[in-house]
Order: sequence, then C-alpha cells, then structure tokens
Amino acid sequence: MSGLNRFQIAASPKKRFADEFPPSCKDLHDVKKYNAPGIFYVRAKVTDLQFALYKACPNKIKGLPCKKKLDAENHCDNCGQRANLSLRGMYMRLDLQDCNNPEINQQATLFAFCAESYLDMKVEQFAAMVEQRPEKLEALLQSKIGQIISVKLSLKAKGEHGLLDWVISAIIEEKKKEVAVDEGHNGDGTEEGEIIHLMVVITTWPRLAASR
Repeated sequence: MSGLNRFQIAASPKKRFADEFPPSCKDLHDVKKYNAPGIFYVRAKVTDLQFALYKACPNKIKGLPCKKKLDAENHCDNCGQRANLSLRGMYMRLDLQDCNNPEINQQATLFAFCAESYLDMKVEQFAAMVEQRPEKLEALLQSKIGQIISVKLSLKAKGEHGLLDWVISAIIEEKKKEVAVDEGHNGDGTEEGEIIHLMVVITTWPRLAASR
C-alpha cells in the first residue's frame, strides 16, 4: 500500500479549509446513487464509529515516517524494512446517515492525521485513554454520535467488482452552543462550524484490526 501524503496549508488554515468546501454540500443519498469514483462534499449525521489501534512503521520515506501497519515480526510491507521500534497508528470508521433519509447509510474511513484532529488528540493520548480511562473514552465517542458533519469524501475504485472505498479527507463539525442575544451574535444559539483538518489520502482500505 502507498503512504499518506499530508499537504501543509499556508497562513489562515481555517479560512483556507472553509474555502475548500462549497456553499452547500450534497446529500449522502445523491452520492450513493451516483456510485462512481470522485471527490464529493457531503453533509451527513454520525450514527456510530469504530477505531483501530496498531503498531505503525517508524522508518522514514522521503523524510517522513512510513506509518504503515507492521506485522507480528515488525516487518513493513510498504517500505520493505524491519523496524526496531514502532509508532502508534490509528484509523476510524464512521457510520454516516443521510440527514433527510434515515434509511440511507454508509461507512467511511478516517486515517491517522484526520482522526487525530477529529478527536482533538494525538494517537498516543487516545491509546492511553483506551487503556487507562475507558469511561472517558466512552464519553468522547458518545459525544460524536448524532453529530451533523460536512465531509470531503474521496471515493476510490476497489478491485474489479465496482466496489468503492469511502475515505474522509476533511471535516467540518456543526457545533451548537448557547449564547446571549447581544454583542453581534446571530441570536439563534449557533456558531460557525469548526474546521478540523484537511489532508490528502492515497491508500487502499485496510482491514479493521481492533475496535471498541
């Protein structure tokens, strides 16, 4: 499998990320009906999520850690080397539901950098929470359930049977909070969505190694 490419954005990343999204996003139903490779901006509801933690390759390729999954003998199929040490790796799968048609559902994957930003913590912190603070982990995951998000989806052909990989490469969370009706607030109790992260993923769909 090929590696992950992460492109650094210049100044004002939140503005640049916001510019990445169109004024309105498609419904999940429309993208599933289209059923073809491409890049789509979709608004959907999170109904469930799973995560996987694994040993990742620390060997550097072009100055960046490989971060592909190591086998039981710490060998990396991607870079062809054996690692003396290992990094923590993680990816997540979100169950998405169409906002207007609850019967329309689709699972999509977040890889490490995007998953870290979505959870607002590093992989190492998340792994420590899994091992030491299960109640806090459950609260964190539950806080994501029912959330409306806008995502940049990359749909890639998989195999020869018309199957598609659904990969999330950018997320805007729609967050609500109570605010006073003054000082220029809209008065509707809402604030603009917070841009989480943008990255470009070039990969194939891995098998879920472990989940909650």
